[in-house]
Amino acid sequence: MVKYYHTCHRELWFYSNKLDVDRSNTGIVHGSKIDDTTYTDGRRRVFIDGTIAIDVLEDGTVVEIKRSSKLEQPGEWQLKFYLWYLKTNKGLDVDGQLSYPRERKRESVELTTEDEEYICKIIPEIQEIIERPAPPDPELKPICDTCAYHDFCWV
Repeated sequence: MVKYYHTCHRELWFYSNKLDVDRSNTGIVHGSKIDDTTYTDGRRRVFIDGTIAIDVLEDGTVVEIKRSSKLEQPGEWQLKFYLWYLKTNKGLDVDGQLSYPRERKRESVELTTEDEEYICKIIPEIQEIIERPAPPDPELKPICDTCAYHDFCWV
């Protein structure tokens, strides 16, 4: 939900209220293919407390796999939330890394004190958005054309 908070509040509301996406959407298909073909050696998907789903736990580093670096900031905040959650709820201070297999690129992600304060600030804001009786109004963004929820906003 932290990723959606940084991408689109309307998308956050749809996702959290269990409105399913168009599974034939090109972005969903490509993302699923990357999930199915990357890190196939069994180090994938670690579920913790029904709250976070880590893509890969590699030598003590939390690795978040993304289709592209186009939406780097939302992916980075998603990973920082995972790091914060592990530190706050499990007492684990671990490293993070964003992985973009198609681009053959990896970036280290560090959780700072300022990041922790920011995460504590946005959690109630995320809760407020998902508890609304209706989604926020659509806001045209560059990513709208490729969004799996496009038809909920612009048709």
